[in-house]
Amino acid sequence: MKNIQRLALAILVILSVSCSSDDDNSGSNNENNITVGESVYEMKTVTVEPSIGNTVYLSLTNSTEAEIVAASDGTTLSNVDLFTARINAPNLTPNGTYNLSEISSLEFVVNGNFINAEFENGFSQFYKSGSNADLEVTSGSITVTDYDVDAISLSFSFTRADGEEITGTYEGAYLYLSSDDE
Repeated sequence: MKNIQRLALAILVILSVSCSSDDDNSGSNNENNITVGESVYEMKTVTVEPSIGNTVYLSLTNSTEAEIVAASDGTTLSNVDLFTARINAPNLTPNGTYNLSEISSLEFVVNGNFINAEFENGFSQFYKSGSNADLEVTSGSITVTDYDVDAISLSFSFTRADGEEITGTYEGAYLYLSSDDE
């Protein structure tokens, strides 16, 4: 009986020493961010908004859901990073890939502000078309790997005209806005 107790105690000690709380977080986490060259921007919230005309509006931001709701009510937010894409589809589809030709508008602006529920200022990192040809995206796509009522999983990859590579991923809950919400 003493041998069984000693064996059980030895197993318990081994298990408690071999599994530590930092085992799950070793290395860097590459989820929920946008990378432009060497710069990495954390994204906290995705918004999906189907609209009139068979397009869906997709946005990623470094603001939380509570901050977005407050901004829509008029609270000013600073240092906002905002990725937006208008995709030519009635809604997003799981396992769907949307090439650049299917994206009517695309832009990523950092360090902007929400003032009176409008996004202002900031510095463009890339866009589909704009005043600086080097910042224009020349190729790429957005892939939605999972999309249901609770969560979305997506990734994208684009190349700017100056050769800069852009990647992004997001996996988690999202805000769904319908025309009834406005």
